[in-house]
Amino acid sequence: MMPAALPDLPAEHACFAERLSWLARHGGNRVALIDRDESVAFERLDAEVRRLAAGLAGLGVAPGHRVAVWLPNCLAWVQVFLACAHLGAMVLAVNTRFRGQEVSDILGRGKADWLVVWPDFKGIAFDRILDDVADAALAGLRGVVRIGGEAGCARMRGLPAHAYEDLLASTEAAPAPHGNAGVLCFTTSGTTSLPKFVLHDQHTLLRHGEALQQAYGYDQGSRILASAPFCGAFGFATLVGGLATGCTVVSEAVFEPAGALAQIRRHGVTHTYANNESIAKVLALADGPQDFRGVRLFGFASFSPAMDDLVERARVCGVPLTGLYGSSELIALVAAQPVTEEEGDTRVRYQAGGRLIYPQARVRARDPETGRVLPHGEAGEIEILSPSLMRGYLDNAEATRRAMSEDGWFRTGDLGRTVSERQFVFLARMGDSLRLSGFLVNPAEIEQAVQALPGVRACQVVGASDGRHVVPYAFVLLDPGAHADPAAWQAACKRAMAGFKVPVGFTVLDAFPSVESANAVKIQKNKLREMAEAILARALAQG
Repeated sequence: MMPAALPDLPAEHACFAERLSWLARHGGNRVALIDRDESVAFERLDAEVRRLAAGLAGLGVAPGHRVAVWLPNCLAWVQVFLACAHLGAMVLAVNTRFRGQEVSDILGRGKADWLVVWPDFKGIAFDRILDDVADAALAGLRGVVRIGGEAGCARMRGLPAHAYEDLLASTEAAPAPHGNAGVLCFTTSGTTSLPKFVLHDQHTLLRHGEALQQAYGYDQGSRILASAPFCGAFGFATLVGGLATGCTVVSEAVFEPAGALAQIRRHGVTHTYANNESIAKVLALADGPQDFRGVRLFGFASFSPAMDDLVERARVCGVPLTGLYGSSELIALVAAQPVTEEEGDTRVRYQAGGRLIYPQARVRARDPETGRVLPHGEAGEIEILSPSLMRGYLDNAEATRRAMSEDGWFRTGDLGRTVSERQFVFLARMGDSLRLSGFLVNPAEIEQAVQALPGVRACQVVGASDGRHVVPYAFVLLDPGAHADPAAWQAACKRAMAGFKVPVGFTVLDAFPSVESANAVKIQKNKLREMAEAILARALAQG
């Protein structure tokens, strides 16, 4: 017997509080989230979010406040997001892999009013990382909300520290829901040297969740595995597809292939979305099709090279597979390659890109030099018109303006070709941005950190394949009289940045390869990339 369809969702809901309350009243025993094998029903989630909203309001969290949420995928992340949405506060999503330099940037430039952190999670030394955060970045914080940790801890870095568990147990009445407002900021890299903050409002996120339900065929039997971090567009889109529609999301705090496979088996997962490398690792551990009996679709984004065998691995395991596309600005899962000929051209099913999930959405490719909109099949910069578009870059109207065409299409910065007015194939990034461990990283961010190290005069970072992954590699110019110290440089980078951003190697040059154009002398990153590939290939051959 086929699972029952989800109930029709009221179109008038403009905020998460209204939607969550409605879901709690209409089948509130349905499971919203499975967090480390604990099932949380919509009715319970709604009650806990209201208590947490009351507790946060009691601290002084108010509409328009910015709350930096530095948590892994867990029930608390969902509760905090929904409580902030209830109050009209904005969540600044912080990756748990970030370190002092990156957290400083988010708290400082993001103008955070509050910080929510789980110091004892999975052995991550949040307290020590916080010690590395610049004093100036903490200056605007009103306080810290701490999950678990030392009993009675009253301060962190001199700031008032409040126990999450106490706020969750509030007996006060929650304020009335604030309504639609900017609610979630992803951090991303663009053309500037620092990440931008991509702001989405509640109404847009709710509509995106509903569009995902329709596009991916969710019903009451759906179990959606979320292993990508909620702090990023990929993981959050996976979450909101269930949270906004009444489906069950199975939460993985940190992706680990054996753990993900165990969740798929135990909970009868029907859908999951991940990078191609992660899916390949899960399939490699499986015993066969019996591990994936309930699976209806695995979607993948092509973040790693040398994954040509992924399709065959999926076929052997009986797993339906298709390519995906998304971005922080448009939200992830905004496009998926069709799996039937009625939906579109299935010949490109296993390529990145897809058919836009909104019926009214459109895609086109533009020649970046002439500005001409190209016919289907010709490669150019992909531009997309979609209801899932961000509200804008936080505190950066100029960057928002530059990201849009004159007629309101989003300039993705991606090279691709269109198949139809709704379907396209992604080919590569237009610029030099790197895709590292599933995250889009501007190399200028790494270069600035390396250039601040003793003895380094200048740095250029490129992405190179080590045979399985794209990894960052640094080329440096030295100060006069300085000596190379790659081990010390790498150690310093590990302290300042997430591990996936740390260069795997450093090579000292006398000068960067360059070419003189009509307007400037340009560094030839393609030549640096070739040099890095050759260095890594020699190292691999030598064992």
